[in-house]
Amino acid sequence: MTAGSTDRTLIGTSVLAARELISPVLADGGIGLIRRGGPEDADSIRAFVCALSPRSQYFRFFASVAPPSTALLRALCGVTGSADILILTDSGNAVIGHAMAADALAADGRLETNIGLVIGDEWQGRGLGTTLLDMLVRRAARRGVRALVLDVLPANDRMRGIIARRWPDAPAERTRDALVIRPPIGPAAAGYPVTLPAIIGLPPDRAARNAATHAGGSRAPAA
Repeated sequence: MTAGSTDRTLIGTSVLAARELISPVLADGGIGLIRRGGPEDADSIRAFVCALSPRSQYFRFFASVAPPSTALLRALCGVTGSADILILTDSGNAVIGHAMAADALAADGRLETNIGLVIGDEWQGRGLGTTLLDMLVRRAARRGVRALVLDVLPANDRMRGIIARRWPDAPAERTRDALVIRPPIGPAAAGYPVTLPAIIGLPPDRAARNAATHAGGSRAPAA
C-alpha cells in the first residue's frame, strides 16, 4: 500500500486515508521508517519475532512464541483488518519494531483499544517504543477511541515507566499475571505530540524545527 492510498477500516470511524509516515534518523546514522504494516510484511514480521530474546517475547506476548504460529502471525499482520498495525523498519528495510491497537466496545459502550508493542532488543531504550505508542494514540483518537487498554507484566519496568510518564493517574487493576492499565483519552489526543527520539542528536534549533513540523501534520521530519 502506498502513501495516500485508502487505509483499512477499523471499528468506529475509518482511519485517515492519508497514511502517516515518519522517517527518523536512527542512531546508526541510517534512515528508519514507521508505516502501516500488512499481510505483505508477514515474512519480515516473522523474522523480527524470531529474533526477539526470550525476555522480550515474554514481556510482549507473555510466552515464548518463536516461531510465531499461523494465527499469531496473521494477527500481527492485521490480516483480519481488525487492528491498526504499525511497523518500524531500519535502513535495510528490516523490521525492528512492531505495534498494534485492536479496537473493541467496552461495557459502557465506549470505544477502547488494546495496545501491544515491542522493539527489537538492540534498539530498546532509545525512545522508539514511546514514538510508536504516541502514533497509536493519535490514530486511535481519530477513530473515536476513548480509552486505551495496556496489559503489562509487573517486571516490565521499561513499559510501565513509559505509561507512568504519559498517564500517571491512569486506573490500573492487578490480574493474576499482569497489570491492566486503562488510560482515558479524548478527541484532543488526535493532535498528541509524537516524540521523535531519533532527532536527539541534532542541533537544538533543528530538532525543534523537526518536532514542530511533525506536530503540524507533516509526514516526516524536515531534512
